[in-house]
Amino acid sequence: MTKYFVWLQCALGISSSLRTQEILAAFDGNARAIFDASDYDRRISGVFTVAQIDRMRRTTLAQAELICDECARLKLHMLTPPDEHYPALLRHVMNLPLVLYVRGDLRCLQQSLPIALVGTRRADRKSVDIASRLAGDLARAGCCIVSGGALGIDSAAHWGALHAQANTVCVLGCGITHNYLPENASLRQRIAQSGAVVSEFPGNTAPTKHSFPTRNRIISGICAGTIVVEASERSGSLITATCAAEQGRDVFAVPGDAFGSTYTGGNKLIREGAKPVFSSADVLEEYEANYAHLLNMRQAARDLERASITPEKVAVKKSSIKQSLRENHPVTPLARHPSTEGNLPQPPPLPADLPPLEHTLVQCLAAKPLHIDELAKAAGAGLGELFAALTKLEIGGIIKQAPGKIFQLNA
Repeated sequence: MTKYFVWLQCALGISSSLRTQEILAAFDGNARAIFDASDYDRRISGVFTVAQIDRMRRTTLAQAELICDECARLKLHMLTPPDEHYPALLRHVMNLPLVLYVRGDLRCLQQSLPIALVGTRRADRKSVDIASRLAGDLARAGCCIVSGGALGIDSAAHWGALHAQANTVCVLGCGITHNYLPENASLRQRIAQSGAVVSEFPGNTAPTKHSFPTRNRIISGICAGTIVVEASERSGSLITATCAAEQGRDVFAVPGDAFGSTYTGGNKLIREGAKPVFSSADVLEEYEANYAHLLNMRQAARDLERASITPEKVAVKKSSIKQSLRENHPVTPLARHPSTEGNLPQPPPLPADLPPLEHTLVQCLAAKPLHIDELAKAAGAGLGELFAALTKLEIGGIIKQAPGKIFQLNA
């Protein structure tokens, strides 16, 4: 029966706009019945357009057989909706994929609570560490971590699960045999050894700008919930979160820097109803009742202090590496121009009723401009109260923020 699903996929194409669930339901889930149907039967079913009927007429079964033969040669699994290993939650998605090509262990698609963890490719090192630790904690508690195999947060999620010696699933936006992102080739190989690399695209299909948004519905569709770590308002990971919401799945987000543009998307999700995540326990408590037989709640961490992978080992976009170096080792204008040393701006006259934390921050910045992490450490303050204090000082014109999350006194 598999070759008939492949034939249907060839005829209809791959698109997130296809109402494949409705198409299959009209023919009792039987792709062979669609293949055998006449043009008249296809037309009166009410689920096909004239163009789709024409493409089905012109698509031969031989095309599908070639793909099946190639998968057999490469030892790739082919899953269709009737198959027992086809992800159970994915069957309920309106635009479910007709065929999934899989390299790896099919059991990991069924035996755990699947949770997606996605985010920006241009992740900073702190977010990489958070993503890997969160993935590791969830994996140890019995979840299967699902992500897209991209640079940044996706890679951190996969490596975090692998570090925990757990399964992880990578859903690609290209064919499995296409060498997209060669810098992550070793990661995909590791995933295939203990988890699964999955794609809706056959063979060596190259990625396009449309293939990744199309892929994202599968990442969310496989999973009970989707977690977003560091995402701008235009991040592709927000497409995954939107798909999850449309599919009736849970959406989570890790809160981020209120002043950082790469966190605005995740923070916006929280404002719109996504559950904020500070630890794996915040996620697992949503599934404790229904997945008690799969979860080890004793592994549910209440914080993210457990040691994880070294963030520097995770591949991210090159631009973010430069940004991260600036953030972790800030070079201020004074350092670039030694002749100006000793001419640091002095603290302006301070209001008599300035709160203690704000007063401390001003004194810290009197010595030199500081990155927000250095300020938090020097002041001994949490990020929440730190952001509030910095905002008040900025509004009052006492300090200003420079690029790279560096704060300094107003001259």
